[in-house]
Amino acid sequence: MSQQQEISALKKLVRATNFLATSQIYLKKNVLHKRALAHTDIKPRLLGHWGTCPGINFVYANINRLIVKNSRSFVYLVGPGHGFPAVQANLFMEGSLSHYYPEIIPYNEEGITDICQKFSAAYGYPSHANPEAPGQILEGGELGYSLSVAWGAVLDNPDLIAACLIGDGESETGPLAASWYANRLVDPATNGAVLPIVHINGYKISGPTRMGRMSHEELDLEFRGLGYHPIIVDDELEEDVYVQMANAMDTSYEMINDIQKRARSGEDVVKPRWPVILMRTAKGWTGTAEYNGKKLEGNCESHQVIVNKCATDKGHLEALNTWLSSYKFDELYTINDKGELIFDKEIQSLLPPKQLTCGQQHLSYGGEVVRALANPDLSKLAYGAETPRGTRGLSMYKMGEWMRDAMKLNRDQRNLRIFSPDETYSNQLQAVFEETDRAWMWPIEEWDDDMARDGRVIELLSENLLFGMMHGYTVTGRHAMFPTYESFSQVVSSMADQYCKYVYASQGVHFRKPVPACNVVLSSLLERQDHNGYSHQNPSFLGAMLEKHPKIISAYLPADGNSTLVYTERAYADRDKLNIIVAGKKDLPQWLSLDEARQQAKDGVMVWDFASDENPDVVLVGCGDYVTQEAMAALVLIRELLPRVRIRFVSVSELTSSGLGSLDFQSKPWLMDEVFTADKGVVFNYHGYPNTIKKLVFDYKGSERFRIKGYEEEGSTTTPFDMGVRNGTSRYHLVIDMAYKLFQQGVIDETQHVAITTDMLQRLVDHRNYIKANGVDPISLDNWVWTR
Repeated sequence: MSQQQEISALKKLVRATNFLATSQIYLKKNVLHKRALAHTDIKPRLLGHWGTCPGINFVYANINRLIVKNSRSFVYLVGPGHGFPAVQANLFMEGSLSHYYPEIIPYNEEGITDICQKFSAAYGYPSHANPEAPGQILEGGELGYSLSVAWGAVLDNPDLIAACLIGDGESETGPLAASWYANRLVDPATNGAVLPIVHINGYKISGPTRMGRMSHEELDLEFRGLGYHPIIVDDELEEDVYVQMANAMDTSYEMINDIQKRARSGEDVVKPRWPVILMRTAKGWTGTAEYNGKKLEGNCESHQVIVNKCATDKGHLEALNTWLSSYKFDELYTINDKGELIFDKEIQSLLPPKQLTCGQQHLSYGGEVVRALANPDLSKLAYGAETPRGTRGLSMYKMGEWMRDAMKLNRDQRNLRIFSPDETYSNQLQAVFEETDRAWMWPIEEWDDDMARDGRVIELLSENLLFGMMHGYTVTGRHAMFPTYESFSQVVSSMADQYCKYVYASQGVHFRKPVPACNVVLSSLLERQDHNGYSHQNPSFLGAMLEKHPKIISAYLPADGNSTLVYTERAYADRDKLNIIVAGKKDLPQWLSLDEARQQAKDGVMVWDFASDENPDVVLVGCGDYVTQEAMAALVLIRELLPRVRIRFVSVSELTSSGLGSLDFQSKPWLMDEVFTADKGVVFNYHGYPNTIKKLVFDYKGSERFRIKGYEEEGSTTTPFDMGVRNGTSRYHLVIDMAYKLFQQGVIDETQHVAITTDMLQRLVDHRNYIKANGVDPISLDNWVWTR
């Protein structure tokens, strides 16, 4: 096919999809525009964003051209938020909607009527990309996540190209701005490629964009500085913009092939300059240019629904009628004797084979391609039976050993990565470097440690970039971990929320199967952020995520290394989940054997018999590793002071939005009674904000017996033990609270209560004086040893 024929076909395809996008926004009847529009053809409520649709259609058509020409796998990620009418128009044209929804959206007028009537309607189709739509791997309009997700999707998919359309408004967001740096991390020898296309239509919802007011020279300098090869396409240049774009796509494809070919032949490709297309077309291109003297096309006024009173205003209706007529849609199709639409042969020449269409790209459906991990043998990694209970050890280091062995076992599958926005060493995961390295495509100096082109640890100081990459990696069927400092995890709270929405919505879609869990590891916990101070003390990500659906979110708070291993193994076996594992990186007592840890993980809650008495007078609970150490120390203290008092120790290691582990206190309240007794006082020491636990037990009839301790937003640069003191989670505070519960229940008298409280308060004063004088905690506290 000559270029002239290709350009003719492109123009027809874009005409068709622009027509269908417009029809979805406006029409409920007469969707093929067989007659002049009437007010009764118009929807009663007009929703959608027209301004970005023509650009989406233009790029989609050009991607199809490359697919047909080269038989190469592409996914198409659309960053501009509410341009779904354009996406859906193309999914209809290529046959993907009819493939997945043959009864609902047949390839005929009835199918077009369906997508028009249901677009942005109650119980219909959303105004943005969504999991219900074929081929989509992220929700649209996610505040700049598109490019990072694209980079994640191509990792370990060497034949895949992710074409990512980025709005110039979207490009102003922090997540998108950081995503350009992924070119430093992706090895062309073993991974696919991302083709970013920045759509510079000049305007956001009510004003200009930064890039829209930049010159070609300024754009060129910016992207060259970021390490890319910019290619500018501009509809105001003399050359036909369709010819410009076709040439730009061909050049980009050749550059991608050249980079990959050189890298795969053994050349060390340093700083590969991936292409980026900077595409200037008018916002609302091909729509109503102006109305009543107001400029619409090429202005922010075209951002959403223009001429939006078509159901009642004659002038608006005439403008829409002229607009739809300009596409001459009736010239682009015929209808066969079965009522099916048969599109123009030139259009058909740009529609890829079904298996190569963007909507049916199999890598978009991670549940179809996922392979379960080969798991390490926990018995070889765990603290064994020869390890005395209470021996100090490192939970995060054990997790690192698990990851090392898992990467070795799954080396040939290439389906496991770490996305680490903070230092992998700092989080005590360095054992992985015995098996792999950190990926780095820029110069590597001889003194750099653990860096290589094909490393499986992706490390860069941007939580947004790396969480987005993990999103792209997991929804395309691979396994990943995102370890980060607990205090910085809030940076990606919105991204995590969108990931959960994507997964939850996917569960109701018949052509999507469960995908591997997204595993967030929170380390550098607030209790030990003593040197960084108040700014690094923030457990709020936990509380935010525990507002979400219990089938999607699980928070695992293992008390020791063996429990951490068990929950790490579980997290990677999970599907359609976002798991949070909270584990400290400093040495702490090891409480459970591997079998005991496995037993506790079944329910997420367990009475520790080795630390408990029968028929208890009070219940002490630990949820989190540092706070469990303090709770166990409090247990030892109160037994020394009140040897006749009987205590039950309960460890809680899993939280969901519906409760503590598997304790369903709403339908089976006796389960809570069995664990926490029916009438005894409960002192609950929690790692995060107390309100999180208060909300979880609010509906339990015995909740008034609970005294919940946790982070009270008190902190500073101080000692580790003093962090617990400042927030009331120290062993001394727990003893005070247990003594009060015992006094309330009549187990001890007032004299005993006052004496114990006075003793603990004096110990707190003594501790403060000690750290002021010495700058560190006493050895007896810092290296506390469990005794029973």
